[in-house]
Amino acid sequence: MATTALRGLQLLEALAGMRQPAALHDIAERTGLSDSYAFRILRSLEHDGYLHHLGRSGYRLAGRAIALATLIGPRPAMLRLMHPVVAKLASISGEAAVVHLRAGDTRVLVLGVPAPSGPVVDPAGVLGERSPLAVGASGRVILAYLPPSELAGIDLHGVTTERLAEIRERGYEMSCGENHPGINGISVPLLAEADDPGGPPVALGSITVAGPSSHLSCDVLTRLAGPLLGASRDLSPRLGALLGPNPGATVEGLDL
Repeated sequence: MATTALRGLQLLEALAGMRQPAALHDIAERTGLSDSYAFRILRSLEHDGYLHHLGRSGYRLAGRAIALATLIGPRPAMLRLMHPVVAKLASISGEAAVVHLRAGDTRVLVLGVPAPSGPVVDPAGVLGERSPLAVGASGRVILAYLPPSELAGIDLHGVTTERLAEIRERGYEMSCGENHPGINGISVPLLAEADDPGGPPVALGSITVAGPSSHLSCDVLTRLAGPLLGASRDLSPRLGALLGPNPGATVEGLDL
């Protein structure tokens, strides 16, 4: 019984990180189970309301699983604060919108809202995905606002201080297929006021619009800079206030 319960949690965890609906075979392969064993567990999870079975399309998370994640997640208040802003951005842009928070020399994808016509899970990564700050627009736009003392301890992968200065000057950064082939994106920083009123802002993370390169060319990406910057102006001070007087340390303490 204990083993079956653990397998059920593993299947839910795997499905949460996949594009949904996901096929039975893909879920079983992700968890290292046979199709028949995975099917029996998935059927039980469906019966109890944790999954929806969409016929040949596969499985997706149901309301009970999402509610459980909200109740026990380490950052429910923060996610509730961010979701309306990110959902509005996805609606305006017609593309997926995601939020990354800084975690040391990496950033972690903590929230994703899919494109209105897109998959349930956003195409720019999966929740919990961790990537180097120096790779991709969502990381470099965070790097651009870090003080030199912190930059000195991070592998910049060839990103120059001149490039970081250019990112700060225009207020956004773009990338084309760097982390996910065929996916382009544009990112702006999420900044909080420093403890020292005269000090530079604290880079908490970034907010990004991303989608297939087939209809998100560089020209289209630059047109999304305005809505992105507006979303950042809306979200940044509220996120900083929620995290407290030393927001950078609070983010680090979340152990993302």
